[in-house]
Amino acid sequence: MTETPETPEPPSDVQALLRRIWAAIVKYRRMVAAMVVFGVLEALFTKAPFIVIKPLMAEMAKAKVAGAGGTTTPAENDFNARFGEFAAGLCRWLGLSIEHSGMQVVVACAAVTIVCGLLGSVTIYLVATITRFFAYGIVADLRCELARHFLSLPLRFFGQQRMGEMISRVTNNTQVMQRSFEMATDNVILDPLMILGNIAILIWFVPAATIVLLIMVPLIALPMYRQGRKVQKRSSKSLQAMGETTESLNQILTGIRTVKAFQLEDARMRDFERTTETFLERTSRVLRAKGLSVAQSFVGYQIGSAVLLIVLGYVVFQGDGIDIDDIGVIIMPLATTYQHVKRLTRTYNVLRESAGALAGIEAILAIAPDPASVGGRPLEKVRGDVELRDVQFGYGDGPVLRGVSLTAKAGQTVAIVGPTGSGKSTTMDLLLRFYDPTGGAILIDGVDLKELRLVDYRRFTAVVSQDPFLFNTTLRENIACGKPGASQQEIEAAARAANIHDFIASLPAGYDTQAGERGSNLSGGQMQRVTIARAILRDPAILFLDEATSALDSESEQLVQRAFSELRKGRTSFVIAHRLSTIFDADLIVVLEDGLIAEQGTHAELMALEGLYRRMVDKQTARSESA
Repeated sequence: MTETPETPEPPSDVQALLRRIWAAIVKYRRMVAAMVVFGVLEALFTKAPFIVIKPLMAEMAKAKVAGAGGTTTPAENDFNARFGEFAAGLCRWLGLSIEHSGMQVVVACAAVTIVCGLLGSVTIYLVATITRFFAYGIVADLRCELARHFLSLPLRFFGQQRMGEMISRVTNNTQVMQRSFEMATDNVILDPLMILGNIAILIWFVPAATIVLLIMVPLIALPMYRQGRKVQKRSSKSLQAMGETTESLNQILTGIRTVKAFQLEDARMRDFERTTETFLERTSRVLRAKGLSVAQSFVGYQIGSAVLLIVLGYVVFQGDGIDIDDIGVIIMPLATTYQHVKRLTRTYNVLRESAGALAGIEAILAIAPDPASVGGRPLEKVRGDVELRDVQFGYGDGPVLRGVSLTAKAGQTVAIVGPTGSGKSTTMDLLLRFYDPTGGAILIDGVDLKELRLVDYRRFTAVVSQDPFLFNTTLRENIACGKPGASQQEIEAAARAANIHDFIASLPAGYDTQAGERGSNLSGGQMQRVTIARAILRDPAILFLDEATSALDSESEQLVQRAFSELRKGRTSFVIAHRLSTIFDADLIVVLEDGLIAEQGTHAELMALEGLYRRMVDKQTARSESA
């Protein structure tokens, strides 16, 4: 497959990633300090056994010469001599009667290796635990920031997005970052320390060998560095394709009834397979870039090893004063350096991959929060006087409201009716300030709603929607959403008023019963009555009922309507109703048509006009009688 040239990704994504890592380092600075300290100790206990190779090989060389009938001379190397003294003292301390100096060195080397292994295992455990927790902390903070930002965005934003892609960015992108950070936090601290340990050993024993290391490291690292940009860009495209796949599956699951009813299984499956194939193709490009970097690095390592062989052969055969035990000390650090550089440069690649994942997240975080949620005049109390003054609004495809004006006095019930698409729900959304009018104004107690602090205003409102929504938690907690911290007595009183207490009390777990995902453990009518109890518990100054009794049977509807009659007393209420019989007693009925008020008045006044409202009532009455 021929690959098209790719332009380098601008450094902004990497810079954004580095800024986040630095912010995490500052936040978790004590944890990072512990990581560094234990990382130094781990490097020390890992590299210390390399040092004992020198006296061990020196003793073995002497034994080999002696076994061949040659003569041996005491070790002239200061380090070997000191280690021999240490070995003899250690054997005496351990109570071992070993006369042979070579075996004393062997025992000492084994003891050093065991002690380093025991102490190193402790530091490995601590480093692995702390670094992984640090990685999880970074991603957890990012997820919290995303969730907080989602809650601050205007409702219009969510109507313009595909939920599957949004969920993918929160889950898949952050999972990529989490896996990357797990690897990176392990390697980015430890492997540089390991490389420094190797360099220190070489400088201490054979300084000339550091030249080989300086040649080998760039040969290993450069290929991975070059491929890092491709990994980042291709990873971004792969994650985008994953988002499309998630969205396709989301469409299948959320619309499963429609899919089955209209026999769309094959069509939906083809779409899912298409997005999956795109994801696999883009992911294969990421994997090819990673594989190529590893292969090129291995070639660099082999070239470095060849240079090492030539250098060693030269210095040994030229009699340059390097003993066989020095060669052993050289080989081990150089051999392990490959793994350290490989892991370190692979860390660079995964961080570039994380930068690609972060780009999608940063795109969301760059969206400006809802300006309505910031600032505004504090609100201590709401009487409930509401006025719509020449309100206009559109979603972008044309006007929905084209100049609506009405006044609701505190304590009045205003019913909003009209044909489908006339602007009823839009009017309710504007009153709740999910959106701001594009023209005109909404006044609360004589003050423009846009000037009030939104969090204060909504504290005095409650809403019961046409489509009831319950959280996947207990019924008690679902009702208590209306008034956090409410007592059990208050919750039960609200449930009784909504005609749901007896049903809840009859359940084995009572108010501790789980509502299920989107209230799946309840019927539609039961869900609606729980949301009504939630609104009753809130005790609002302004109440919004959006077709609130649509899911109730006739008997429950009558009981809840009586509860609403009591609830509406002393409160300003806005009611959207398709069952016109439920709003005959409203103080004001507003009839919308094509975004304008066609008629308004009481039920009796509108019936006398014999206009649109009268025709709607007669039509529903005839339908009811025929049923």
